[in-house]
Amino acid sequence: MTLPLVAHTSNEVRYYLMVTACARCGHGPWILQQDPVVDVAAGAVTARARCKTCSLEREFSFQCSPPPRPADAEGESINPIGEPSRIIDLGQWLSLFYLLLESASAETLPPAVRRQEYRAALCLSEALKFYEQDELPPASAFFAQASREAFHEHPENFAQQKLRDMLSRLPSLTSLAGKADRDDHARNARWWRFWKR
Repeated sequence: MTLPLVAHTSNEVRYYLMVTACARCGHGPWILQQDPVVDVAAGAVTARARCKTCSLEREFSFQCSPPPRPADAEGESINPIGEPSRIIDLGQWLSLFYLLLESASAETLPPAVRRQEYRAALCLSEALKFYEQDELPPASAFFAQASREAFHEHPENFAQQKLRDMLSRLPSLTSLAGKADRDDHARNARWWRFWKR
């Protein structure tokens, strides 16, 4: 019997689709066809997506723990509690972190840079939830084969202190969140000016 996928938020579902390979072609990523559907009463999130490589379409279903909030109430939150993800492992969070930092470096507008840096910091914070007292993560932090192989080949890249040092070089999540919120507010507040021209 296949166990249900368990996510914390619809944002975590989005990140899961970014790092999950297609069963047909082995590539990806999955592109959302529409925003994930959040069923607060059922504690579930459903996402319809298409493989960017082979165009396969499928529906992903997730149970949420804790119960989900409406998507528009989540903001950028990935996981509001301290337990690590059950669907994205440590290596995948680090891949997302580097991907988002690279995306930030390609942006030219400061609000877009801050948004990507904020998301990168959130992913790195999720990666750190897998660590216990030891400097290296436990075996349970890896459930994707590619992550296991990366850890076996370069365990030094997974040292807890290294990740904490990387996080400390980014602006704090609190300051980034405030700027991201102001950027969103400013963008929404000025949308009508286009029609005044």
